[in-house]
Amino acid sequence: MKQQIEILDWHHANGGNQTKTAKHFNPIYPNLVLKQPLLSKWLKEEPKWREQWEDMKDMDRNAKRVRQTQHPEVTEMMDLWVTGAMEDGIDLTGEVLRQKWIAFADLAGIPDDE
Repeated sequence: MKQQIEILDWHHANGGNQTKTAKHFNPIYPNLVLKQPLLSKWLKEEPKWREQWEDMKDMDRNAKRVRQTQHPEVTEMMDLWVTGAMEDGIDLTGEVLRQKWIAFADLAGIPDDE
């Protein structure tokens, strides 16, 4: 949400051109894959995003939800691999992530039925 608000603020401050905004932020946040249709959707939902952002002002806006996982060792391996893959510009599809999880689960000795 922090990134969305930053992008929306920049968009309004720099002429309101959605394509220009996408081109500006794609190198900064390549994992978002910003395109004009996504920005259009965000702009339609902007009042909702801003309200949620304002509601979060008394909380740590940088905090991430902690998610429980059945196999934290695999999750840790995935986190490290995904970070590296994103830095290397690897296209992360659902299938790529599934296959990587299976490979890491094998390394961790997790049975196939889990």
